[in-house]
Amino acid sequence: MSDREIQELLLRYRQGNCTADEIMRIHLWYESLNKDFPVSMDTNEISFLEDKILKNISRDMDQPELRIYEEEHEQKAVWWKSSLLRYGIAAAMALLLGFSFLFKKSQERVAMKSESLVLHSRKGNLKSSVNSSTSIQRIRLEDNSLVTLSPGSSISYPNVFSLDKREVQLEGDAFFEISKNPTKPFFVYSGKLVTKVLGTSFWVKTNEETFTTEVEVLTGKVSVFENHFLRNNRKEKIKKSSQGVILTPNQRVSYDEESGHLLTGIVEDPVLIPENITGANLVFNNQALVDITATLQKEYGIEIVFANELLEKCTFTGDISEIPLYDKLDLICKANTARYEIKGTRILITGSGCD
Repeated sequence: MSDREIQELLLRYRQGNCTADEIMRIHLWYESLNKDFPVSMDTNEISFLEDKILKNISRDMDQPELRIYEEEHEQKAVWWKSSLLRYGIAAAMALLLGFSFLFKKSQERVAMKSESLVLHSRKGNLKSSVNSSTSIQRIRLEDNSLVTLSPGSSISYPNVFSLDKREVQLEGDAFFEISKNPTKPFFVYSGKLVTKVLGTSFWVKTNEETFTTEVEVLTGKVSVFENHFLRNNRKEKIKKSSQGVILTPNQRVSYDEESGHLLTGIVEDPVLIPENITGANLVFNNQALVDITATLQKEYGIEIVFANELLEKCTFTGDISEIPLYDKLDLICKANTARYEIKGTRILITGSGCD
C-alpha cells in the first residue's frame, strides 16, 4: 500500500468505519513493519519488544473492570475495546518508529566509522590501539609523530606509512604532534571529516551525542574538509564541492556530520604561539589601543579589529602580562567603555571610541 492509502485506511479504522477486509489489511500492514524495521537488535531483543507491546495491549483489553463494563453496557464496551485496540496499535507504531529512528542513526554512525578510512597499506600492515584506561595513552608512530589518545578513544594506523602519504583513523579524541615532512602529508580521518597537515600540533575531538567533530590547532597550519569519498560512495546529492577551511593557531572548526556544515571560530582558551612570541613588555602606560592589539594579534595569531576608528585613539594603562587573552581584553575594554566579541576567527572591539 502507498503512504496515502495507509493514511486513509488508518483514518477510517480510527473512526470505526473499516470493513473486516480492511481491518485485516491493516493488521497485515502492521505485521509487515517488522520486516523493514532497520534495527541492529538481535532476534531475542526484537521478540522481547514485540511480546512486551502485545502483552500490554492484551492486558489493557482484558481488565476485569472492562469486562463488567462490557456486560452492563455492551455497545459502549465494544467502542472502548475497539479504541483500546486502535490506541494500542497507534502506541506500538509510535514506539516502533521511535526505535527505527534511533537505530537508523546508530547504524549510520557505525557504517560511517567502518567506511571512513581508506588506508593505502599492504594487507596485515594495520595496527589498532584502544585506550580503555582512565588516563591518556601516548602512541609513537613510524614517522616519529606522537599521538596522545584520550580515554575511551581508538586509533588505526599502518606499521609503515605509504610512500606519498601518512594516514590514520581516529574514533574519539586525540592530540597530534606531527613530524614535518612536506613531501608526505599527514591525514587524520575522523568520521566524515578529514584533517590534512604537513607538520603541526592539533586536537581532533568527537561528540558522539551531537554528531559533531572539532579540530583545534595549537601550532602550524591544517586543512580541514569533508570526506568526499564517503559522500560519493553513499550517492548523496552534492550541490557543490566543499573546499574546506584552513586553520592557523588558536583557531578551530566544528563540523556537523548530518548537515555537512563547517563552522570556524576561536579556541576556548587561546595560548601564546611559541614561534610568534615577541618578548614585548605587556605593562603599558597610556599606550594606544592600536599598538596594544597589534602586539596581542602577533603573539596569539588572532586578528583583532576595531568597529569604530575612534577606538584607535583610546589608550590603556596597566599590567596584562600573566593573564589569559580574554582577561586581557576585558581589562582593556572596560578601561575604555568598550567591549569585545568573537566573530568567526576574528575578535571585534566595539564602542564609541575616544576623542
